[in-house]
Amino acid sequence: MIFIEHDGNKVTSSAYQGQPLVSSLYVLSIENPDEFLLVYKDYKDTDCFLSQAQGIISKTSIISSYNPLNAEFGYVEDKPFIPTNDEVIFPTWKKGTAMFLIHASLLNQVSCQLSSSNDYLYWLNSLGKLTRPLGVLNYQLPITVKTETFGISQLYKFVKQHYKRRWTIHLLLCHLYYEKKFPLYAFAKAQFYKKRSLSLDMLSLQQSLEIIDGIPLNYDVIIPTIGRKEYLKKVLEDLNNQKITPSQVIIIEQNPDPNQISELAYLNNENWNFKIIHKFTHITGACGARNAGIALSNSPWLLFFDDDVRIKTDFMNKVENFIQKTNARCVTFACIQKDEKETMQAYKQWESFGSGCSIVHREIFSKCSFDMALEHGYGEDLDYGMQVRNLGKDVIYAPQIQMLHLKAPVGGFRNPHVFPWKEETVQPKPSPQIMYFRKKNLTLEQLQGYKIMQFFKSFGFFNTRNPYKHFKRFKKAWNQSEKWAARL
Repeated sequence: MIFIEHDGNKVTSSAYQGQPLVSSLYVLSIENPDEFLLVYKDYKDTDCFLSQAQGIISKTSIISSYNPLNAEFGYVEDKPFIPTNDEVIFPTWKKGTAMFLIHASLLNQVSCQLSSSNDYLYWLNSLGKLTRPLGVLNYQLPITVKTETFGISQLYKFVKQHYKRRWTIHLLLCHLYYEKKFPLYAFAKAQFYKKRSLSLDMLSLQQSLEIIDGIPLNYDVIIPTIGRKEYLKKVLEDLNNQKITPSQVIIIEQNPDPNQISELAYLNNENWNFKIIHKFTHITGACGARNAGIALSNSPWLLFFDDDVRIKTDFMNKVENFIQKTNARCVTFACIQKDEKETMQAYKQWESFGSGCSIVHREIFSKCSFDMALEHGYGEDLDYGMQVRNLGKDVIYAPQIQMLHLKAPVGGFRNPHVFPWKEETVQPKPSPQIMYFRKKNLTLEQLQGYKIMQFFKSFGFFNTRNPYKHFKRFKKAWNQSEKWAARL
């Protein structure tokens, strides 16, 4: 590992003392292609930083000290990487300049595409923003907590270079409406900057990783089901044919008809290579079913499955190999439909969580649960993913571990649930579940930016094209949503 000390934009140690920091990093990465580079400001505690980074350091990761950056990014980005948590290791593209760790092989792929800059903060966050969607695992550590922000011109420049052009207009509207600012010069100047992009060979870096944890995979499976006995049987047969079979398969069968009994008699009439725990209930809901299943699990790992998926015999071998190489604690798989193709090859940090296509370690599922306020609604997957991140863990999407989703035409949670706001004269918009999720998990700026966006997207929804009338009706519907979200 090579240690590089800096004072902000220039190197203060090594043979490159006094030289521009970013260009020196590019040279050092070429000279030392097999080394990690730890870049830090004067007198910072590198030992503490490295100690906290253990377990996430790899050729495929970029790690920095904590920095929430500008709150205004919430106006333009609706993803879970904006509301950072300074108490845990948090997955986010945002970066702090106090400490920064990267492998030279990754930096060498970047150097010929991302020009060096005298603005280290801007370059570092540009690096994080561009590399995260490509498969680089970006993290902040809860150390050297310090807020470093862009000036107003830098902010608009960053939005123009890393988002679609329309988001600079959206940012301007939010500044005008919520903050009574009108940074017209910064907005106009930003329009002359070109959009940035990167191309990385992440697959080669990821495939070069060696096994970190060789512990055999020991897992249970949770499957909520309703009215799909034949589809469920195929799922169980697929699990039965795995080379690594589960310890338990926990089936939560639901039927809303109080006069009906279980239709899964075959559970006791077949030979299974695992223990089956079967619970039958007349109470419906995927959140409650999965929470009930979690309480019955006693293995280190828990596989969340749907009742209408199919997997090949080597599926769990791929899962075990992936976990052993990445040390991931929460992995979502590609759940694709017939004739659908997953084009992405490299794994990456995921914006959501798949409640029917994920495997989770006990470190997580013993502390997280599906929020019952979202039962029969929307957002429970997103909410669970946010719980995982706020524990200091990450949700990794593994696109090449695939299952087939049959989208069964029968059964499932198809009967519409009647919510108490259905009788309201003014119907809430957005749905109270979406409002609840956003207020619980996202920043104020993200909620405000979403409100502006919904105002324009819903134009005409309230049976009027008059902007003033639309505004009044939109405001009433929004207030209804907030009222019911508070009651969930």
